[in-house]
Amino acid sequence: MAESRRIEYPDLVRFFKEALEAAGVPAHVAEVEAEIGAEVDLCGVHSHGVQLLRMAVQNIRNGTIDPDPQVKILAEYPASVLGETDRGIGRYISAMGMDMAMKRAEAYGIGCAAIRGVAHWGRGHSYALRAARAGMIGLAFTNAFANFPAWGTRVPSLGNNPMAVGIPAGDGPVVLDMAMTQAAIGKVRDIAAEGGRVPPGWGLDEQGEPTDDPKAILASKRFLPMGEHKGSGLAFVIDLLTGGLAGGLLCFEQGTGGRPSDSEGGSTKLFIAIRPYGDWLHEQVASLKAHLKAAPPAPEQGEAQWPGEGSFRRRAEYLEQGIPIPLKLATDAEALARELGVALRWRV
Repeated sequence: MAESRRIEYPDLVRFFKEALEAAGVPAHVAEVEAEIGAEVDLCGVHSHGVQLLRMAVQNIRNGTIDPDPQVKILAEYPASVLGETDRGIGRYISAMGMDMAMKRAEAYGIGCAAIRGVAHWGRGHSYALRAARAGMIGLAFTNAFANFPAWGTRVPSLGNNPMAVGIPAGDGPVVLDMAMTQAAIGKVRDIAAEGGRVPPGWGLDEQGEPTDDPKAILASKRFLPMGEHKGSGLAFVIDLLTGGLAGGLLCFEQGTGGRPSDSEGGSTKLFIAIRPYGDWLHEQVASLKAHLKAAPPAPEQGEAQWPGEGSFRRRAEYLEQGIPIPLKLATDAEALARELGVALRWRV
């Protein structure tokens, strides 16, 4: 990693919580937001952790998102529920949504919760992991504003609409987390900020030509869908599973006509929890992991990893050695701490 500063996980949680409380977030909400937000950095995904804290603080201060949201129940069946919040702060509401799904799964074997009017949730990994830690399979979906060209189009026409799946396992939950673009937009921003280049196939420039310049991709907003038409198709149906199912804003409606974008509370989330049928799931997961590791390696592609293994490894390493925060991000966090009058304690 480029030059960085290290911080202990509890100190990063404390910074998150104190910063949010200073911005007007109630303590019980700030606690959930802080634990989830800081753990994203603990897993090494800095594009969706503390980097998003300033945006959240600004949106709270200008009244764009509600720091103390309530969920209004619009429809309810035995195993599923539809809720609405008025631009509710994203991580807290998303944790509530997965908890609502898990409560129903406890009773019926499967549970589903859709909530519309939610702000940016950070990283979908967090909510799939939340279910897996509780011994359940968790699925989490969100839609986003139109931020990449659907396959066969030239302008942003679909959201990258991330999804995550979590499966419990004794030696580390399996968690698949992916957006429908070839690479997460936050990751492209991070590489651009570091002055790096991106692999071919991540996006196009203003002239519609392939480029390895992340700044050119950010300027053109022409991120390429993963798997070409397949990623585009997944983005389309996830928009319908979220905004369509819940009667919320679709991708092309967010951020237009005075309506909020996803970061401002315009997105819809869908959470599904499945209670395992028996006690054999952990053994099945372990067996599949072992099968993957035993397969002949392809050195040019690096080590074969099960979904979430990289995050699981970094989490263990950073709990012991401290979380390395890239220097530019650390500098911004220090500035935010000064503005809010809260402490930021780096590891010595």
